[in-house]
Amino acid sequence: MQTPKNRFKADLLEGPVQLGFWLALASPSIAEICAGLGFDWVLIDAEHGAQTLPGITEQLRAVDAAPPCSAIVRVPGHDPVTIRQILDLGAQTIMVPMVETAEQAAAIVTASRYPPHGDRGIGGARAARWGRYPAYVAEANEQLCIIVQIETALALDNLEAIAAVDGIDALFVGPVDLAASLGLLGAGNFPALAKVAENALARSRAVGIPCGILSRDPRLVQQYLDGGARFLAVGIDAFTLAKAAGDVVNDWKGRLATRAAD
Repeated sequence: MQTPKNRFKADLLEGPVQLGFWLALASPSIAEICAGLGFDWVLIDAEHGAQTLPGITEQLRAVDAAPPCSAIVRVPGHDPVTIRQILDLGAQTIMVPMVETAEQAAAIVTASRYPPHGDRGIGGARAARWGRYPAYVAEANEQLCIIVQIETALALDNLEAIAAVDGIDALFVGPVDLAASLGLLGAGNFPALAKVAENALARSRAVGIPCGILSRDPRLVQQYLDGGARFLAVGIDAFTLAKAAGDVVNDWKGRLATRAAD
């Protein structure tokens, strides 16, 4: 059996914009539901979510069962051991937070690639389907997709240098952390932050690297689409559940109040 093609990576440069959804609740059932709804990709958040390695495995299985949706795993940080463990679980696309320099980006690539282009250890495991992908080690580097997050002022300064690192396939603007780094937290700074994000998208487009972003605000999503974003996350499971459940309870409380007043 041949190592599966990374659909997300293949569509980054060609085809329509890819819409995604954020999975923070560490639930295989939620991953299965969302992957089957029509999103192009879902992100399993191991930086802020309450994730475990077995839990990530089960979520990857759930997404694998719902093609053509692709799974991205946001790793907790730059630790090469953790990156390799998550790749061994079968992740083909990883997102790495808080990348600020080209040197950091290059180290991430080295940790993620098999020799001679990196120093990832050969461990087999689920990524090779326990030997059912006999050429996995030879094919994995080509199917690997590495996304690094631009979410600090220093990262913005170094955006072009980070994008130029061989093996970095895409950038992803982290708007909330970027706002914190630039002193732009708060609703009053909404227009200024939008301009910063649009500038990052324009600079990414200028150097020919795909760039993505997350927003739950339809106004911003439209702006980012117009600005050239190639992949966008448009929702987060926890917030979507909270809003939907809140709408249900508020609707029924309103009905009960109206009934009591009659």
